[in-house]
Amino acid sequence: MSFSTPPVESRIQFSPLPHDIDEHDLEINDRHRMMEPCEERFDWDAVVILLRLTMITMLLIGLALHQRQVYQPTFDPIPPKFFLDSFHVPHLQVSDGEVSSTWDMAVTICNGMNYSKINILKLEAKISYEENETLAVITPITPQYMLRREVLLLEKEATKKVHLKLSTTGWEKNQPIVDDTVVQAIAEDMQRGITRFSLHMIIIGEAWLDDGLVENFIMYPKCSNLVVKFAAGDLLGKTTTTIIDHKECVGLIQWGPMKNT
Repeated sequence: MSFSTPPVESRIQFSPLPHDIDEHDLEINDRHRMMEPCEERFDWDAVVILLRLTMITMLLIGLALHQRQVYQPTFDPIPPKFFLDSFHVPHLQVSDGEVSSTWDMAVTICNGMNYSKINILKLEAKISYEENETLAVITPITPQYMLRREVLLLEKEATKKVHLKLSTTGWEKNQPIVDDTVVQAIAEDMQRGITRFSLHMIIIGEAWLDDGLVENFIMYPKCSNLVVKFAAGDLLGKTTTTIIDHKECVGLIQWGPMKNT
């Protein structure tokens, strides 16, 4: 009698050896592990917050600039007026091809009919033969200290007088050189007993408006045809004199942009 043994199905499974793992899968897993820390460190929420803050800041700046451009003062500033009260030439001489002279003047600065204060920052005065030939220059008003705000302040409807004394001997380094043709023309005028000068001024100032606004301006007032008479043929010019009866000096004015004080 014989016995047969039934077949037994084997369920034993062997794990693949390490060298049997696909090298391609290992490379993919490695790259994935290397990218994970980078993705975790990049904070997208912070970027969104920063962009929102930037947009809000730009919006606020734009609104502020728009309001500043749209706002206008409740009145238009009025520039000051300049009057030549007196004009005196005590000395005028032509000798050795040079002109020597002194000019004394009194100028009134008027801020009448104005609702704003006027601050004169600089005044430069030039005396010219006829209209355009500059003989002497002076700057009597200028800031003494860079941090000083008020230089020559005119309150509302106020006036102030400024004395101008210009002179030249033809040799000063700080005065313009007088051309020979101008010296010759003045000598010929003195032979006839009459000559003419003109006063040119350059004014730099500020108009102080309401709500702390300040508007800058530059003025170019001019007084022309200032006649000087003396004895004909007197080249020493000892008797030269003339008096002006409150003559207004007029000229162009340029207004600058408004700013906050």
